[in-house]
Amino acid sequence: MVEAIIFDCFDVLVTNGLPLYYANHLDNNPDKIALIEKQVEVLNKGRINYEMFLDNVSLIGNVPVEITRAELDDNIPDEQLFDYIRDELKPNYKIGMLSNAGDDWLDEMIGQDRRSLFDTIVLSYAVGLTKPNTDIYHLTAKKLNVNPESCIMIDDKTVYCQGAEKAGMKSVKYESFTQFKVLLESMLLK
Repeated sequence: MVEAIIFDCFDVLVTNGLPLYYANHLDNNPDKIALIEKQVEVLNKGRINYEMFLDNVSLIGNVPVEITRAELDDNIPDEQLFDYIRDELKPNYKIGMLSNAGDDWLDEMIGQDRRSLFDTIVLSYAVGLTKPNTDIYHLTAKKLNVNPESCIMIDDKTVYCQGAEKAGMKSVKYESFTQFKVLLESMLLK
């Protein structure tokens, strides 16, 4: 029986500026993208702060830090998804957020009203763990006071869905709101 639904943040609840940054400033150069992804990894583990991250990304992209900040901070909430969470899911399930994130920007990105929809929020930088480590999924389930087996993880990355499944959760790979809703609702009927 499903008791909790857990959402990733970037590319699920809000847009992610990095792919557009890669296209606009790096010509999708795999070597430069790999350098930035390493910076993302150390940021998400809390080993550097966001200002250092922006400086490093700006250097790699040869872009002024003000432009880098503006593009990477342009995270637009998915209103349709938040409405669905508020109206359809929240009345019947515990709602969690689990994200690899380098800081807590949620008030700026989604606002207090949307933030209040979540029974727990686990951000990687704050706990020193990142997806797909099974410990971070177990921690999220524990904070929701449910067993991992009663959770469904919604994520846009296959490897993070696999991590959730390895931790005992079910998962849905998020590609679009419509695709996600059909898959989730079929799982909730079982």
